[in-house]
Amino acid sequence: MNQKKDAALNAARYQMEKASEEPLPVDEYAQATGMAPVAKQKTPLQLHAEDEAWEVANSVLDEAFARGDFDHLALAGQKIDHITSNDDPDWWLKSMMRREQITGLGPPALTLRVEDEQMEQTLDRLPTEKSVREHIEDFNQRIIEARRQLLGGPPVITALRDATAEVLAWQQRRASVAGAVPAQPAKRRWWQRKS
Repeated sequence: MNQKKDAALNAARYQMEKASEEPLPVDEYAQATGMAPVAKQKTPLQLHAEDEAWEVANSVLDEAFARGDFDHLALAGQKIDHITSNDDPDWWLKSMMRREQITGLGPPALTLRVEDEQMEQTLDRLPTEKSVREHIEDFNQRIIEARRQLLGGPPVITALRDATAEVLAWQQRRASVAGAVPAQPAKRRWWQRKS
C-alpha cells in the first residue's frame, strides 16, 4: 500500500518538475505591437514556495509574540482615532469624515441629525425672520422625505421643528446679542459734517 502511495507521489513530483521546465509559448502579438508580454503563469512549485514564505513569516511573528517583542508598544491598547464603538462596521468611514472635516455626505438620517445639532448657529447667520422660517420649513420637508425611506438607510429620529418657536428663539438670541454689544454710532460722511 505504501509503495503505491510513494509511486503516485513520485509521479506527481515528476509531472510538476516537467511542467515547470516547459517554456511558455511566445506571444507573437505582444512582440509585433511592442506591448509587454503576458506575465508568466506561476508553476505549482512557485505557488508552494509562496505558501512556504507565508508560513515562515507567520512562524517568525509567532516567535516574536512569544518573546514579548510586541509587548509595551507605544499606544498599545488605545483605540484608533478615538473610536467609541468596535461594533460599528463603518467606524473607518466616520473617522475619516471627522478627520477630513467632510460634511453633507451620508444617508439623510445622519446628515439631518448633524444639521439639527448645528441649527442655532445656522439660524443665527440668517438676516431676516422670513429666511429663518424658510430654512426651518425646508429642514422639516427634508425630514419628512427622509422618513419615507425611499433611499434606504438608517431610520430618521430627528424631530420636526416648529417654525414659529424657532423664529421667536432667533429673535431672543439676536436681541440679547444686540443688548450685550453697544451699537457703534454711525460715522458721518464728509458731506454730512457740519462746519
